[in-house]
Amino acid sequence: MLAQDIHHSQFYTSPLNTNPALTGVFNGDWRAAGNYRSQWFVDNLVNYLTFTGSYDIRLYPKKWTTKGLWSAGFLVNYDRAGDSKLSLGYIGISASYAYPINKNNIFSIGGLIGGAQRRFQQDQLTWDEQWNGTSFDPNLSPQENFDRTSNGFLDLSAGINYRWQKNTRTKIDAGLGLFHLNQPEQQFFSQTESVNLPIRFNLSFTPSVKLLERLDLLLHAQFQKQQNYQETVFGGYGKFYLSLKRGREFALLLGLSARSEDAIIPKLAFQYNNWYGGISYDVNTSPFDLATRGRGGPEFSLIYTYVKSRPLSQLKACPIF
Repeated sequence: MLAQDIHHSQFYTSPLNTNPALTGVFNGDWRAAGNYRSQWFVDNLVNYLTFTGSYDIRLYPKKWTTKGLWSAGFLVNYDRAGDSKLSLGYIGISASYAYPINKNNIFSIGGLIGGAQRRFQQDQLTWDEQWNGTSFDPNLSPQENFDRTSNGFLDLSAGINYRWQKNTRTKIDAGLGLFHLNQPEQQFFSQTESVNLPIRFNLSFTPSVKLLERLDLLLHAQFQKQQNYQETVFGGYGKFYLSLKRGREFALLLGLSARSEDAIIPKLAFQYNNWYGGISYDVNTSPFDLATRGRGGPEFSLIYTYVKSRPLSQLKACPIF
């Protein structure tokens, strides 16, 4: 995977990490989402893990009008990797404004401001200077001096999104997210040249099409670029509605994705009323599979969307959005 930030194979289940303009872009009043990812389940490799939690809510006005809609969100990220347990902790707040061009076309803009901290531990690291000529000696000084083992910084991001929607089952989202706009400093020790976190560009495209009464086609694609590093993920689901009864809606989703030059990703998900849960597994196909033996890692997602019951007299005021 050629990227420096955290990433998800099920990126469409972590909307605030994909694009701040997706804050509040859902059919409901508020939404809570969680993602967990781990990889490299091989004896001689250190596991990587990533956790993401988010919450977004529509604020004003309470019901949709031609003047648009304001929303806000909350995002938490945690990532840990390697022998040094290099970690990233992040807490951010997002806000967005969605403007209806007409009943089928909606344009939204959003921003995300957060605080982050990177840290690492030295006790599990080994260095060339600790080789005594015949064996490794942990009592020898590594001759490595760090000014600090943690670094806190402010992080700014923004995005735009366009949605075309025919109904709740046929729609398209296309957006651009820009992360680390302030390019925060990432240094652990003093040096003459500063080290900054490059801007990450995220292009996402997620169409959904109703094919039959009990079948939808859900596609998704994402391209990310961060300086010389990039990632492309694309794939889709077949969504099979096993029950359309009101209050007992249930659908099974079967899908497959690919990360360019890295992995094939089989996926399974379900949707029951306002709950969505998904699982995927990365099967490594890159040259690194000599070490991983094809193993990538599992990823889990869970989303709950709250929809307030409204009197029939209000239904005409609610958008298809």
